[in-house]
Amino acid sequence: MYMTHQQAVQQQGTYYRFNGAVFSDASFGFMPAFKNIKDQQVHLSTDMDGQLSVMHILDGLPDTWIEEKDEKGRALTLKADIIAGFMRNSEFYTLNEIIQSVRDS
Repeated sequence: MYMTHQQAVQQQGTYYRFNGAVFSDASFGFMPAFKNIKDQQVHLSTDMDGQLSVMHILDGLPDTWIEEKDEKGRALTLKADIIAGFMRNSEFYTLNEIIQSVRDS
């Protein structure tokens, strides 16, 4: 599932605080991923066919991570223990961690 309009506007505010730089300008090697904060398990974002995605999509996540689905069985919301972020070199990062790292450099 893609971001809602409200989520896109919220992220735009995050990028604005990033002094005009767009995340994709600093994203080399970062792959969209999700992490279960209870058991630390991480899944890269994939589409329904299992292909890696360049954006956060809920379709390829384990059913146990899904809170709500639509009438066609597609994921609508995630459980509270699941967070979105990015994988790079086998490490998981939240967007805030990446932005803070860039600001510090």
